[in-house]
Amino acid sequence: MKKILLCLFVFSQIAAFGAKEKAPKWMNKQRKAVVMITAYGENDEKIAEGLGFFISEDGKLLTGYSLFQGAQRAVATDADGKTYEIVRIQGADELYDVICCEAEIPKKVAYFPLATVPVAKDAPVYMMLFSKEKKPVYKSGQVTEVSKLKDSYNYYKTSIPLESTEVNAPVLTETGEVFGFAQSDAGGDKTVSYAVSAGYTANLKMSNTDMFNSTYTSIGIKKAWPEKEEDALVALYLLSGRQKAKSYLETLNDFIATFPNSDDAYQNRASFYALRRTEMDSTADGQKKYLDLALEDMNRAVELSDKKADAYYNNAKLIYNVALTDTTLADENWSVESAVKTLNQAISIEDQPVFHQLEGDILLNNKQYQQAYDSYMIVNRSNMASADSYYWAAKAKQNIEGADPKELLALMDSAIAKFGSPTPVSAAPYLLERIEIRQQLGQYALIVSDYNLYYELVQGKVNDAFYFFREQAKSRVGDLDGALSDIQQAIKMNPSDAEYHAEEASLYVRKKDYVAALASTEKALSIAPDYAACHRLKGLCLARTGKNSEACVALEKAKELGDPVAERMLNEQCK
Repeated sequence: MKKILLCLFVFSQIAAFGAKEKAPKWMNKQRKAVVMITAYGENDEKIAEGLGFFISEDGKLLTGYSLFQGAQRAVATDADGKTYEIVRIQGADELYDVICCEAEIPKKVAYFPLATVPVAKDAPVYMMLFSKEKKPVYKSGQVTEVSKLKDSYNYYKTSIPLESTEVNAPVLTETGEVFGFAQSDAGGDKTVSYAVSAGYTANLKMSNTDMFNSTYTSIGIKKAWPEKEEDALVALYLLSGRQKAKSYLETLNDFIATFPNSDDAYQNRASFYALRRTEMDSTADGQKKYLDLALEDMNRAVELSDKKADAYYNNAKLIYNVALTDTTLADENWSVESAVKTLNQAISIEDQPVFHQLEGDILLNNKQYQQAYDSYMIVNRSNMASADSYYWAAKAKQNIEGADPKELLALMDSAIAKFGSPTPVSAAPYLLERIEIRQQLGQYALIVSDYNLYYELVQGKVNDAFYFFREQAKSRVGDLDGALSDIQQAIKMNPSDAEYHAEEASLYVRKKDYVAALASTEKALSIAPDYAACHRLKGLCLARTGKNSEACVALEKAKELGDPVAERMLNEQCK
């Protein structure tokens, strides 16, 4: 009986591993395509090790995603001990525990071509293992079950037994094409194995937002860019606010290496060199070097761009930004004059309205108000008119001698109208600007309406000053109850402001509630004893309540403190 069992065991091992002399010829050539992946963490300590395999001669390889979680770097070692640094993650799927990577290859490596036709049930298959032996080590079996994975890709069950050290080994057709890589049975059955589609894994790509997906952020190795340049530019923009200066420069350099003819990429790097130069180098010489590099990239962007006018315009914006924020620069390449010259190059090629917006900004900064206004109005007469173009036209007009407030108001009305309906919260600052113009025209009812709209837009998140100013407008239109409510809210928010209490007193006087008014003056004077106008107001309240002698004392105090009205009241009340 023991002899029979021993024979059965030997037979099963021969069936499982295959006789070495009968190994397909392609195995000898491709044995080095199976590699050992070693991943390292933060302090370069080894955190994981497992199998993987190349699927292209230039270093594309597939392996298990779980090996890379927390990895800051990883290497692939072939059967002859040659080591290749894994330099980029192409795509990953945490759910199926698969990842596609790129290794740095000096020339080319042995690899398994991807199967182009799905493998059928009962088809004979091989699992090739990592080995330093000169002859290939493998297992053989057959597909016992085929199920759907995603799209046109399949998930396979095979009769090949699997040890834990053999997970991620390539599973191959009779002709040496890889159709999957080995995964263990979830229930722990080692007599069978599964193969997740190699084609699915090989075609995993990153989208423009995947760089912020936890699947990828847990891996410190460089990620591949999306295939389309426009998608990659979105990813580049998103990364700009998330990386420190040196890391982002590496990202920019990598982007340009991937998309060497991208004018946008050169423009982005030029902006980085110019605007973040102090982060990169604290010395004057070092910062000049980065400004010089920026100029090189700006010129390269013009060369590559199909829209030369836009490229010159972007360069002009950058030059003006640098000149405006660093007035110590003596470099003529980074002066306002240089920005104007570059902008004129853009306008000479194509006279776009948006170019005149920048022209207006430069002229306004130079206090050339009429010229700035004219430039902004070119924008406003085009389909590029915006809230900003109308707003800055109003600001320029405001500084022209003899400007008509009605014209300013019309410009601000247009600016706010550009936000559309319903009015968004971004229009709130423009409302405050319009209120200032309405003040000049005495449009107090409309001022109250603008304040109410502002309050609504900011969802009631206002300070005491807001309530004070709205109270002033309400009192001008005779809404004394509304004005009183506002000033009392201002007092509640800032009870130490004597002017608020004095304003409350004046409203009570207008409502002929002299007792309440007197109480408010006392509060104001307890905060500011030398508040001359409040002493006069106190005198008025005392006189209206029949306390003439006390009223005269208060008015005399107001006169001593320099109140010009108090003396006239003294002459009338206290002869």
